[in-house]
Amino acid sequence: MKKAQLYGHIFIYILTITVTSFILIYGYNAIKNFQDKTDQASCIKFRNDLKSAVYTIMSDYGTVKRKDIGLCSNYNKVCFVETYRQISDRDNPALKPACPIDPIIKDSIKSGTEKNVFLVADVAKDGFYIGNITVEVGVDIYCVNAQNGKISLKLEGMGDTVHVSKWE
Repeated sequence: MKKAQLYGHIFIYILTITVTSFILIYGYNAIKNFQDKTDQASCIKFRNDLKSAVYTIMSDYGTVKRKDIGLCSNYNKVCFVETYRQISDRDNPALKPACPIDPIIKDSIKSGTEKNVFLVADVAKDGFYIGNITVEVGVDIYCVNAQNGKISLKLEGMGDTVHVSKWE
């Protein structure tokens, strides 16, 4: 083998490693982007399914429906905030909350945003409005833990609002 051929083979090997590396990096990024888009789509589907279920049953007074909804992959809990009755003063030491309140949810209530559903991983990350809802009496914030990536809700039409609770 001549010296020029040896340099030619080294150049081919380096070029092959470089092209293979670029293909692998591009493939990884494409798969990661596809996974992110899938997660976004599942969150949008969750939001739309929940909102349409509430608006569908809202005007049917006394109607009770079970709604099983697949939760976004990054979240493990959904918290519902009372929007129909006035929220109690959480800073009053005489009032003890039923569960610890996430600071983001508490800030959202104090600032008066209309968000009444919060998706929670370790902390609340995403909030949106689904219509007038009530939760358990005496509780302003009602959280439902996901089981196998889904939540089962009991939705009860109250005429101008929907009572949300966990299906048991």
